[in-house]
Amino acid sequence: MIASASRPLIWLVMMVTLAGCGAPLSAARPAATATPATPAAIPMPPMLGAYHIFAADLLTGDVASLGAQTVNVSRSVHGLGLSPHDHWLYVTDVSGDRLVAYRLQNGRLSDERAAAVGDYPVHMVETTDQRFIFVTNFYGASVSVVSLQTWRVVRTIATPRSPHGIVLSPDGRYAYVACYLGHAIAVLDVATQTLVATIPFPAQAQPFGLAISPDGRYVYASDNFSGRLYVADTATRRLITGVSVGQRPALIARSPNGRTLYVANGASRSVSVLDIGADPAAPRVITTIPITGYPHGIAITPDGRYVIVADTAGGQLSVIDTLTERVIADVSGLRYPNDAIATAA
Repeated sequence: MIASASRPLIWLVMMVTLAGCGAPLSAARPAATATPATPAAIPMPPMLGAYHIFAADLLTGDVASLGAQTVNVSRSVHGLGLSPHDHWLYVTDVSGDRLVAYRLQNGRLSDERAAAVGDYPVHMVETTDQRFIFVTNFYGASVSVVSLQTWRVVRTIATPRSPHGIVLSPDGRYAYVACYLGHAIAVLDVATQTLVATIPFPAQAQPFGLAISPDGRYVYASDNFSGRLYVADTATRRLITGVSVGQRPALIARSPNGRTLYVANGASRSVSVLDIGADPAAPRVITTIPITGYPHGIAITPDGRYVIVADTAGGQLSVIDTLTERVIADVSGLRYPNDAIATAA
């Protein structure tokens, strides 16, 4: 048996090994770590006072609401999501294979509820009719459909291998799923809760994070293998172009005005900023912003003023001012922040 004090170190070595072999850095199951019964709240930087900022810590299993509260959810958590009107925060519990929800009020989390889902759930999206949540199960090669009325899985949709990022079309008709080892985007019909198509990628591609254009015509996918951002035409369900960003690109955030994409490039220690306003079918890299550590998760404030980057290896959140496209603050106090999300205060 391995002594508990050595487990975090061994887990980190395993994660680095997996990353070197092409698996996503955050896909290893962590061992349990000692976590305080009531974790301390992490201070909110002054410039973010008009927002609520949340971060998921993969290593501790905590969800931090900056300046307000830190809640220990489980041994390990992965992704974050919001209900359409920001009333609920969703988090995937990868150690317990659950989707967990918290009611939001003034940045504080309460009224926990949970649903058992598939193997290693990572990301989720709520449907526009607010009846279901679609959850990607990375090890399960499936998407769990959770009823918001009963908090039970009502359907499991088989997908290509390793479903990760998920995004909903603006009209709510389709959910697009990046299938990391399936080398494809799965297209799910939300009404029938079925797989209706796949958009194939090059043979070695590893689609990871997703974003969608405001009109739903184009889906943007980071390829964790080639370091490219691909564009899929949702009408023809084919790839139409790709642009180089950085090494090991992970999650993607789109600005509220729909004109800019931000891509977290883990191995390049950077965030790529791309213009999609001039031509949504042909993203253009505007600039690249250096980030300490290994950026993975990324979020943008509702007014588009700040980008929040979850720096896993650095154990911090980096704050980018979108007016200057520079890092203006770092938030410490986390162990391995994997994802972040922002709402208005």
